[in-house]
Amino acid sequence: MKPKSLPFIAFEHKRDAYGFAVRPQHLQRYKEYAGIYKEEEEERSDRWKHFLETQPESSAQDAGDNAKGGGSESLPEKTSAGPRKIEIWTPIRKSLGNIEQMMSLRVEKKQYSDGKQQANDGSHPVKVEEGKLSEDSEDEFYDVDKVDPSQEVHSGDTGNADVGSKSHEETCISKEELECLVHGGLPMALRGELWQAFVGTGARRVEGYYDSLAAEGESENNKCSDSSTSEAIHEKWIGQIEKDLPRTFPGHPALDEDGRNALRRMLIAYAKHNPSVGYCQAMNFFAGLLLLLMPEENAFWTLVGIIDDYFDGYFSEEMIESQVDQLVLEDLVREKFPKLANHLDYLGLQVAWVTGPWFLSIFTNVLPWESVLRVWDVLLFDGNRVMLFRTALALLEFYGPALVTTKDAGDAVTLLQSLAGSTFDSSQLVLTARMGYQSVDETILQELSNKHRPSVISAMEERAKGLGAWTDANGLASKLYNFKRDPEPLVSLSDSADQLSDVGDGDANQESDPGNMDDMYGGVTVNSEIDSLPDPKDQVAWLKLELCRLLEERRSAVLRADELETALMEMVKQDNRRQLSAKVEQLEQEISELRQALSDKQEQEEAMFQVLMRVEQELKIAEEARISAEQDAAAQRYAANVLQEKYEEAMATLTQMENRAVMAETMLEATLQYQSSQQKALSPCPSPRYLSFIFSQYSLCEMDSSLKLVIKQC
Repeated sequence: MKPKSLPFIAFEHKRDAYGFAVRPQHLQRYKEYAGIYKEEEEERSDRWKHFLETQPESSAQDAGDNAKGGGSESLPEKTSAGPRKIEIWTPIRKSLGNIEQMMSLRVEKKQYSDGKQQANDGSHPVKVEEGKLSEDSEDEFYDVDKVDPSQEVHSGDTGNADVGSKSHEETCISKEELECLVHGGLPMALRGELWQAFVGTGARRVEGYYDSLAAEGESENNKCSDSSTSEAIHEKWIGQIEKDLPRTFPGHPALDEDGRNALRRMLIAYAKHNPSVGYCQAMNFFAGLLLLLMPEENAFWTLVGIIDDYFDGYFSEEMIESQVDQLVLEDLVREKFPKLANHLDYLGLQVAWVTGPWFLSIFTNVLPWESVLRVWDVLLFDGNRVMLFRTALALLEFYGPALVTTKDAGDAVTLLQSLAGSTFDSSQLVLTARMGYQSVDETILQELSNKHRPSVISAMEERAKGLGAWTDANGLASKLYNFKRDPEPLVSLSDSADQLSDVGDGDANQESDPGNMDDMYGGVTVNSEIDSLPDPKDQVAWLKLELCRLLEERRSAVLRADELETALMEMVKQDNRRQLSAKVEQLEQEISELRQALSDKQEQEEAMFQVLMRVEQELKIAEEARISAEQDAAAQRYAANVLQEKYEEAMATLTQMENRAVMAETMLEATLQYQSSQQKALSPCPSPRYLSFIFSQYSLCEMDSSLKLVIKQC
């Protein structure tokens, strides 16, 4: 299976940019953040590109050549023969050599400090294999890097050590700058290689070790298991792994048949590598995530570093460190959120019931994948579990106000899981966890762990002692039963419910406390047959037998009570689920009714809108007609005014002409009178009738021409 460097590509609409399924209830919210994720990815890529370009090439070259387990790129490793296809080991790119070199020092320091203890511990066979491979091959990379720097200094070669430290200081990168970049997020193209550098995969790798583990695992998986205990345990691991393979990111395009086979080989190899842990649920998600980002063997060594160093003691059978961390987190919650802690106490809900799965899965089954990857970036870079606590506190800070409103433990758990699954703002989550809880550092966590670890260990020892006493009691009861061979009990309970509550948990406690023994014996009735026993020792033996039986019954009653309590919790959860489902159905029905009413209202509004549009169009047409009529009326009024003015001018002209005619007649009469008087005086003149005719003809001609002129003007 090849490593999948997943860019921001478009999968089907129900998967995110990494190919992981998005919960249906969060699909819309994810679509809102998809564009933001793409922009942040581009910004991160630019920042990291600029950062890597500023790194000295010589240092990166040395780091690439001296990377533990990587060897030289000019010497490719061969794949193992056989039907299985294990991808070759791929060293990280040389531009990340400085980062790998800096992080490998942390791994080497831890390996050296734990070297003597691990050399005597047979549960980590990788150390034995390291010694064998170092003795067999002189050119193996682990021969050089396994030597402790302090031994080299004490060997007398002080000058060379000083030169090496000086050159290391010259080529060392700024951890503060790197830390700032990591807190801003890793680009997807570099995330797999940077995770390997943070974990120190190169410093952990032993060449050929994974191939041998994978070959052994496949051979055991193909053949029938024997009756030995170790092989039976391996068979149990293999069976559980086979069950969890289909549950690991189902439907992911990268986990095809080859991917499932690689995941199977990787999990079986780790179970054989660390038998004290073997296989635990949630490892399949860790391994599957690593396989999506890097080659198979690289993913194996990264998984080894995460589980063996980061989460040492977390996935063992006792899970001591997991219990300790939950007690530590509970103290922090009570300190940071006293109101929330009091409300959880009121509900009877322990913090570990919610946060325990968070820590065991490293939030892979809780947060959206963008937030999960951002948390893993900081977690692997820091080299400790501080980011787990900070992230959990940040989530409780986000959703604590909503939790204090719940009235049932089941509702609180369901609400918190749902709200945590909608934490798509990964930048805000990392910023709040990193800046808001700087006081929660490794020193504080170590102090609280040292405070709670003894109580957890003592509780585990008490459980182990109780189990051992129960086993011994069964053996003693069997012997005594065979001694007497009487099926009838010699001791019966008089008031089992009251007396069993006062009985201790073991034989040692009962025999060390005389008061408890008196109470115990006072609560039983001895048969008369016991008086016929010949020896008091036999009586004591019979009493011990009955005591063991009573203790066994008490333990059975306690276990039954626990089972009933668990069943009650399940019933409460189921009842809550039924109530929630009924509420959801009611709300869905109301929503459908509201949607129907809304659609009806929209149809009415659309009809009203159409009517209004039609009325508006008619009003517009009427307005245009009115404006046209007003324009026509104005034109007619203007024409009438013009005609009126011309008519008035014609009348004025006619009046003037009449006045002129009157004046002409007056002047003519005066002239005629004058001429008549002159003619009378001087000579005879034309007849007055003739002159009157001439004047009338002249006046008519003049009036006719004037009227024609007026008519022409009109």
